[in-house]
Amino acid sequence: MKLPYLLLALLIGLSAFECAAEDKPLYQKYFEQAVPDSDTLKHSEDLLKEHKDISLQEKLVIQPFHKHAGELETAPFSLCRNCHSPLPHSKQLRSRAFLNMHTRFIACETCHFRPKDHQLTYQWLDLETMTATSGEGKFRTSHNLDNAKQRPSNPKITPLFQNQSAVVAKNSAFSSQILQQWEKANFDQKVELRAKIHIPLEKKGPKCQDCHNSEKSMLNLTALGATAEEKTAIEKHIIPQFFKNYEKDDQKIIIRNLLR
Repeated sequence: MKLPYLLLALLIGLSAFECAAEDKPLYQKYFEQAVPDSDTLKHSEDLLKEHKDISLQEKLVIQPFHKHAGELETAPFSLCRNCHSPLPHSKQLRSRAFLNMHTRFIACETCHFRPKDHQLTYQWLDLETMTATSGEGKFRTSHNLDNAKQRPSNPKITPLFQNQSAVVAKNSAFSSQILQQWEKANFDQKVELRAKIHIPLEKKGPKCQDCHNSEKSMLNLTALGATAEEKTAIEKHIIPQFFKNYEKDDQKIIIRNLLR
């Protein structure tokens, strides 16, 4: 083969490689570039040593008073579900129930993957097929409380970068690769892998008021398909307004303030 043809083949190969690299979700790129420092590795090691598997009992001796409506699973195709439980928020006693409600319609990464050096947009995305869907009818209002009909479990408000999903789905090749690495890893390797998975992520999500406000919201509710009524209801929602008054864990909650 002559030299020009070799150069042409090399250029085509490099172009294909660059395109493949560009096609990677932004989170995956952050993961691959992550280099844990000693403090991050120590934190990861401590958490792995403290970790205890949680098993949910199917049949209880005393049945719960409140009726269970539907399946517990809310985000079956999220990468985070490889390790985290269906209702992942447990530490903040005051707000964990409200945070877990959000997992039905907001991707984990919307709150926890917020890179400062990249401008993200948000779209309803079916994480099973990784296709965008319309936001019409997906917001809950006081006049329509049928979640099963109005908001299927798959589509979530998901971060995009340059019109491409910024997140990785659980059923992706990258997710399978991570699981295989985890299953074959020894303890020290798991410490590093866990650290790399979490380095791109923010431990704390945004404050309620970052989305529930009418001045500068993290999400463009109109672009996401909210009607004017739904947009106002979300921005003026009483629960985020209530939590705004309680920044510290030791502050006492006064129930009557919720009724104002």
